Amino acid sequence: MKKFLRRLARVLPDKLYVQFLYLKTHGRLLRLHRPRTFNEKVQWYKLYYRDPLMTTLSDKYEVRKYLQAKDYGRLLNELYGVYESADEIDLATLPASFVLKATHGSSMNIICRDKKNLDWGKCRTLMDRWLRTDYFYSGRQWAYKNIRPRLICEKYLQNEEFAELIDYKFYCFHGRPEVLFICTGRFDPGGVKFAVFDMKGNRIPVCKCKAGNDLLMEKPGTFDAMKDLAGELCGEFPFIRVDLYSIKDKLIFSEFTFYPDSGVIPFTPDQYNYFFGDFFVLPGKTIC
Repeated sequence: MKKFLRRLARVLPDKLYVQFLYLKTHGRLLRLHRPRTFNEKVQWYKLYYRDPLMTTLSDKYEVRKYLQAKDYGRLLNELYGVYESADEIDLATLPASFVLKATHGSSMNIICRDKKNLDWGKCRTLMDRWLRTDYFYSGRQWAYKNIRPRLICEKYLQNEEFAELIDYKFYCFHGRPEVLFICTGRFDPGGVKFAVFDMKGNRIPVCKCKAGNDLLMEKPGTFDAMKDLAGELCGEFPFIRVDLYSIKDKLIFSEFTFYPDSGVIPFTPDQYNYFFGDFFVLPGKTIC
């Protein structure tokens, strides 16, 4: 099935493939003419919204240059290197722990806590496969279409009090952060867990994908500082997700995302798909 979908992704026109993917993952037809839910509007966004800056902000290396030019260099995690191929990486020169990422897609990460336990041969094979992958075709996420495939290596980060890294993901609409997803559990066999808040710090009873992956966590002490920073960084896009880390009260930039989960992961309960969709006002008239 995976091979079939990869072949299908290459031959179907963008609109038809997005409609097929939505039907496959949500079990219902995609309303592109008058999208109402958040995930429907993400599909419209992928197909019809074009801003060249989106490519820069989605590139995990070029976004660093953008932030430095905007005087936000203080937010950047330490960079050990940028590489055109896995062969360029000298493992001996890297510290004991680090993170390797592909610049041109999502979920292309190697999180190394201790390189003594790392199967470097397997990692090189994986990174070579990443560099041969055109991530755009997997979900027709336009912002990734023209990103130059590279690898970067950054400092390994961890919230010591949780023994892992906590993600703070701000959903921002038209220049305003409206919702915060706190995510953790990347090493948990049970999957990622979520705690969701509005911008007044009130908890929103929603989670991603399935019920039961709620995260019992209070809003962070740096909530207001992170909210203000997300508002500074998000620009005037109809939607952008601003991801941050907060480690010992120091704020660190993670990434920008325009299409969370490619719009194929449901919210539970589903009413929040409409709730978040109401914030997401698409520009102009929708297209049939």
